[in-house]
Order: sequence, then C-alpha cells, then structure tokens
Amino acid sequence: GSGALSPLEDREWETLTEVGTLAVPPIAFGRGGARLNVQSQRDLTDLARRLLALPNTYLTVKGHTRAQGDLDANRGLAVERAEAAQAFLVSSGVPPARMRAMAGDAAAGGQAQAVSFVLGQRPY
Repeated sequence: GSGALSPLEDREWETLTEVGTLAVPPIAFGRGGARLNVQSQRDLTDLARRLLALPNTYLTVKGHTRAQGDLDANRGLAVERAEAAQAFLVSSGVPPARMRAMAGDAAAGGQAQAVSFVLGQRPY
C-alpha cells in the first residue's frame, strides 16, 4: 500500500488508542492571540520531522488557555491556537488527514502549555 493513513470521521477519532504524547518545548503565542513565535516555528518544524518518521500515527493537537476569564472566548482561542499549530505542521509536510485540532482542558495557574500533542493509532 501507499502507507498513507486514511482520513478519519469524528467518531473514528474518538476510538483511537492513545499511544503517547510528544514532548515538545512549550509552543508560545502572543498574549491573547494565536500567532506562533519564531522559536515555536522551529520547534514545530522539528515535531513535523518526528511525525513523518511515525507514519502510522494520528495526531490530536489540543489548544489550551488559562482557566481564568471568559470560558467561551478562551475555548475559541484554544481552538485557534491548535489550528495555527496544525496549519504549520501541514506547511511542514505532515498530511492534514493525520491531524485534528481541538480545544483541550483549561489550565489552572500561570504558564500553561498552550498546545499539546497526543499520538493515536487505530485499535487493532
């Protein structure tokens, strides 16, 4: 076969077996925004290389914000941040069908990881 993973329906994303999270330096965004800084772009370029070496995995990109403030606005910002990271990974060669961007849990406390990356595989 071509080795390319097929796109998943939403319900199929829910059935993936989590096989780990990828350790990535904190992906930084401008305060209250979804613009990636230069260091974060380098870190995502490195992540893209790692993902391309793991061709049988899917990636859920979860955006996070602080728990304080307007929950709906925070959730929207979390999705924007996840989508910004995902778009950068696509521009670095990762097939879009392998990824899904979504809002993750709000983080209590100060400097939260703005985006986290969870690897998944289809159950056998």
